[in-house]
Amino acid sequence: MLNQVVIVDDEYFVRKGIITLVNWEECGFQICAEATDGEDALNVIKKVKPDLVITDIRMPVLDGLELIDLVKQQETVTKFIILSGHNEFSYAQKAVRYGVHDFLLKPIDKTELETTLKKLSLALEEERKVKEYEQEVVLETLWGHLLSGTVCQLHLEQANVTYLRCATKFAYMIVEINDMAYNPMERSSNELKKSLLRLTVSTIITKGTVCMKEHEGNRIGFILTDYGGHSITTLAKKIQEKIQLQVQKCITVYVGVVVDHINQFSSSYESALRSLQYKYVSPTNEPIFYEKVKDRRVTSIEMEDHFMNALLECIEENNNLLIREKINNIFHEFETNLYSPEAVRVALIRCKNKAIKTIRGMGGTSEDLQTMESLENVNYCSFTLLQIKEVFSHFVFEVTTYIGELRKENGKSEINKIKSYIDRNFHKSISLKSIATTFYMNPVYMGQLFKKTYGVYFKDYLLSLRIQESKKLLRQTNLRVYEIAEKVGFKSADYFVTQFEKLEKVTPTEYRKSLNK
Repeated sequence: MLNQVVIVDDEYFVRKGIITLVNWEECGFQICAEATDGEDALNVIKKVKPDLVITDIRMPVLDGLELIDLVKQQETVTKFIILSGHNEFSYAQKAVRYGVHDFLLKPIDKTELETTLKKLSLALEEERKVKEYEQEVVLETLWGHLLSGTVCQLHLEQANVTYLRCATKFAYMIVEINDMAYNPMERSSNELKKSLLRLTVSTIITKGTVCMKEHEGNRIGFILTDYGGHSITTLAKKIQEKIQLQVQKCITVYVGVVVDHINQFSSSYESALRSLQYKYVSPTNEPIFYEKVKDRRVTSIEMEDHFMNALLECIEENNNLLIREKINNIFHEFETNLYSPEAVRVALIRCKNKAIKTIRGMGGTSEDLQTMESLENVNYCSFTLLQIKEVFSHFVFEVTTYIGELRKENGKSEINKIKSYIDRNFHKSISLKSIATTFYMNPVYMGQLFKKTYGVYFKDYLLSLRIQESKKLLRQTNLRVYEIAEKVGFKSADYFVTQFEKLEKVTPTEYRKSLNK
């Protein structure tokens, strides 16, 4: 950011000569205004608040030193460089007393002026860093008081937050930028977007210092108030619309409960954080007000397996029409049952893992999937449900294509279908012979192919499936042993008990009793 300069001299050609003498940008400055005398300069300085004023010392109406004196009385931070055609010690003394940065003699030496400007530019930058650090410390202290409910007027005055001192209603708002850091090459521009977000919100809320807090991910929190006559509801909607136009990204806004006193602010802060769980409540992406959604129950449990299994079956069958239908079913489940963002992420991770397991079972590797990184971004970046659906769909269709290619390469399509058939029908009366007949294969060849592909004999695999399901039923139900045996595909309860004890080293009854210890 270039420092702003005002040039003051009653001689036109002197002013223009100074302006053209040096490369201002290289020295860290930019000419923002000119003035012909001290009185004119005083008005300009009040309006533009420059970082530096370069002024002649002898001017009509109001001379350079009088100008500096009046500006200093306004407690401005503007720096001054005095120009004079007279090498008078008394001027230099007064200049030092007024805190003038430098005193240059006319005609101005180009090298001397450039050296002075560059040194001043470094000093101004250092001052800004110190002020920013001091402001951060003050605001950090203020946040501590805000969250503990111990704010007093002194804290607000020290932080220079006028809009908090003069308000009667308060609420915490979290602004989340979706689809950020999706591409690593965009991360620098994303930081610019976040800076623009801060500036936009600050401009809407107040022209002074604004209280903001960085949150995990691409989220920034702000304190909303009724300062300026706006309702908090109207303000939140206005901020969302304005930011979306500025950063060209979809924005999700969360607003905590509105409180009547600044010392109740912590309840608004905490409820705003809780409202993050309601991200997928509104398909229209309107601001989420905790007061409106708090009574709605968000689903945090895992999605039922049949949704994912149905999708994976369609993927293996390479049925694109049904794949779209199953994806729609999954996301309809997310919407209608109000899945929390975390529950959605877990469900997608499970889908991804199941797909990768299938790929690996067919001799492939997930490293060949171009969309894997995009899907994994969902775990740590902010996305709307529609954006997630788009990313997930790209992943699913790439997996479908890849599995089709693997099938052609290794000829394992039939044995994979057979395994899927066994997984779905293990509880029925099936055998190697009956399955081979179903799939028009030789039983001996099918048995050999199964062992070669999965490293286990068909009979052992089927027995393991049945025993694992029986353990689940023993844990989760009060069914009798013979009922469980029948449910998992055993014709004889005695045979079931024998096989269970053989694999698990305990009887079904002993296993169930061990759960209550």
